[in-house]
This record gives sequence, C-alpha cells and structure tokens, in this order.
Amino acid sequence: MRYVHYCAACDARSEERATEYQAIADRDQHRRRAHDGLRPADRIEEIPGPLAIVARALLGALWSAARAGGRHLAASDTVREIRRSAYWQQAVRLLVIGVGVIVVLSFALHGLR
Repeated sequence: MRYVHYCAACDARSEERATEYQAIADRDQHRRRAHDGLRPADRIEEIPGPLAIVARALLGALWSAARAGGRHLAASDTVREIRRSAYWQQAVRLLVIGVGVIVVLSFALHGLR
C-alpha cells in the first residue's frame, strides 16, 4: 500500500509514501509550515496498489456471481419441490430443535460456573 496526506483546508496533497509513518511526517511538516502547528481538516489515505485493485475486482465479481447463482437456485422448480417435501420440513424442524437445545445447554452450563 501507498499512503498520501490530504489537507482539505488548503487543498494540498503530499507525494505518495511507502509507509504510513512517512505520510504522518508529511502531515506534521505541512501543519507546521502552512498552518502554524494547527490541525486543519486533513486525512491520510491508503492508495491501493495494482494487486489490491485486482483482488478487490475479482472478489467483487465472485460475490456477484454467487449472489446471482443463489437467486437462480432459489427460484428453481427443483428447490421448490424439495422445500415442499415432508422430509425437508422434518429436517428443518430437527435442526431448529437441535440448535435450541444447544443454546439452552450453553446457557445452563454457563450459569453453573
């Protein structure tokens, strides 16, 4: 990552720095020189590198594809039939009961301490 100091008060931008500490030093120097040590509205931002940009785009594309696939799957006739079946309903009931039992037991065991 690269770091940049932005000063909103005077619309200034420092050079890109390799570390956040260098950007903080730029900010401190700018405050001393341009603002007599006062603290204007400024910020230090991370500038993503090429690898971070590619990774973010890839994860975004995968997430969009997963959401679209999930919507398509949920709307399919096969899934609707499975949800209507007695076996599915019984499995959901047992799962809910099992989770409830685990929660109650965890509260009971936590209360014994």
